[in-house]
Amino acid sequence: MVLKQLTDNDLAYISDKFGEILNSEIIKKIPLKELEDIDLDIEINYTNEQLDVFVDVGIFFDELSNINQEFLNDSIDKAYLKFDDFIEKYYIE
Repeated sequence: MVLKQLTDNDLAYISDKFGEILNSEIIKKIPLKELEDIDLDIEINYTNEQLDVFVDVGIFFDELSNINQEFLNDSIDKAYLKFDDFIEKYYIE
């Protein structure tokens, strides 16, 4: 399996798609009423036909929330797995 040659438009779409997947996974685990804000910083590096994706997630919880880091880490892990499936489906030759 080889990653297709990616354009700038592909990279922008991939970044947006990963943001959607990650947001969706976070909302599945953490009730919206406990979230005040979600800040996703996604960095994509594509060099030598290798795609690396890094994410920094900032979540601001309601002061009464009892959500811990484990919930967030689980959501991020699941998002990466779904993202891998997305890449394999649309960008692997």
